[in-house]
Amino acid sequence: MSHGMMRVAAIERFGDPEQLSIQKVPLPDPGPGQVRMRIAAAAVNPADLGMVTGVYRWKEEVSFPLVPGYDAAGSVDALGEGVSSFQVGDQVIACSQHSLTQVGTYAEYAILSEHYLAPAPQGIELIAAASLPLAGLTALQALEQLQLAPGQTLLINGPLGAVGGFALQLVALRGIQVLAPTFAHEAELARTLGATFMLDREQDIPAQVKQAVPSGVDAALDVIGGVAARSAFEAVHDGGLYVTVVPEFWVPGGQFVPQRGITPRVVGVRSNTLQLIELSSLLANGQLTTRVAKVFSLEHASTAHRLLAAGSIHGKIILLP
Repeated sequence: MSHGMMRVAAIERFGDPEQLSIQKVPLPDPGPGQVRMRIAAAAVNPADLGMVTGVYRWKEEVSFPLVPGYDAAGSVDALGEGVSSFQVGDQVIACSQHSLTQVGTYAEYAILSEHYLAPAPQGIELIAAASLPLAGLTALQALEQLQLAPGQTLLINGPLGAVGGFALQLVALRGIQVLAPTFAHEAELARTLGATFMLDREQDIPAQVKQAVPSGVDAALDVIGGVAARSAFEAVHDGGLYVTVVPEFWVPGGQFVPQRGITPRVVGVRSNTLQLIELSSLLANGQLTTRVAKVFSLEHASTAHRLLAAGSIHGKIILLP
């Protein structure tokens, strides 16, 4: 049994990023089927911002102090009874499924089911690997809903964000033609990641789609919400497919009502070991890439949150416990 303590960045109540503070809490022991992970790096995601403000939604009532964080990369520190997939010392990545577990990764350690972990991508620094789980799983599971075939067309309205960037690369690997609205200075990056048609995100998106694909795209993936979501929906041909990863409570005003034979689907991420293993392998062999923009110590979690909320960052923000 552990009698030690660990450092976390936590909140005692909902509010602005300044609610995040360093606390010392008891170091827990893993139970049956659980792994204690020593966290080397934790990514900051939009969901984490909502955890601090209180906009995020959990399965059960929130317990304080609340430690935010979905993503982590690190090593196995201790094993609970019956764990067979990992050994102490293994390098791993994890998606904490915070909506169900309330286990945050802004911490030196985390206790998680072995089913929430996967081997870390070989040859990739843990700082970069930490950016993969939540955004990668969200992208993969959104594309699952679309089931597009090679040669079909897909509009991704935020193709260079965390989720959109992974989705762009994943569908490009499958031979799907991607329409990518970007700013002019970002177009070449989108092309490098696999986009087929570059669109000007400052101009009318459906009109540009009509020029590139006169019949309309086969599907659209919304990663922005609001007005941008409705614009993406408009670009899909009648009877096509539309998926959003942005629920109404997160960004109001999106497209959630069926129209023109298109039924919007909202994707909520779920932890999936096999998919996380697949994503880790793709990152390790260079078929997926990720971008890390800023790295902060855990003490500067509030700064990281303000920076992400400002919307000017390109790439993931990583915290080092």
